[in-house]
Amino acid sequence: MESVSISTECPRGATFFRQGDRCDAVYILCRGRVKLTTTSREGRTMILRVVDAGYVLGLSAILSEGIHEVTVEALEPCQVRVINRRPLMEMLEKYREASVGAARALAQECCSGFNEVRRIALPASPAGRVARLLLDWTAEKSNPQCTKGVALPLTHEEIASMTSTSRETVTRTLSRFRRDNLITFKGVLLTVMQPDALERLSAC
Repeated sequence: MESVSISTECPRGATFFRQGDRCDAVYILCRGRVKLTTTSREGRTMILRVVDAGYVLGLSAILSEGIHEVTVEALEPCQVRVINRRPLMEMLEKYREASVGAARALAQECCSGFNEVRRIALPASPAGRVARLLLDWTAEKSNPQCTKGVALPLTHEEIASMTSTSRETVTRTLSRFRRDNLITFKGVLLTVMQPDALERLSAC
């Protein structure tokens, strides 16, 4: 992979590719976090997910020889490895391990899509959607006290975009969660104190 890819550094705010662009390469995120957004014909933009190191960007589009369905933007300085279409396809045909890795990356993408639908469709209230998002973000973070912490990657307005609600509702909801000791903040670090309570609230 190293012989057919190029390593590059991207500053915060850099755009890897845009929705509608022809797909001619995949991007393996080695360091940092990015957000994936989609825009309607009316110009309304929705944040679909935030991903970090290990995620492969653009794989489904390049395998289907299509266009990018999302726009990818760096939330912080990132390092990526870029592999163009031809060497990627040759590598997948030649190496079984690469093909298995691609299949796993596609499965991860499908699971992420399922989580997006679940987050928007199943909770009965805006607070439930925010709770589901916080649980998804902290799913892989834990400490010995069973609390879960993660650096909050988005603004309240961006969280509203991910949960199909308003910025004001997000601000009120997070304030209520803090008041009820469901979550705590230390700088940008969010810690979930009562994950079971958020699970009940999200109802999915």
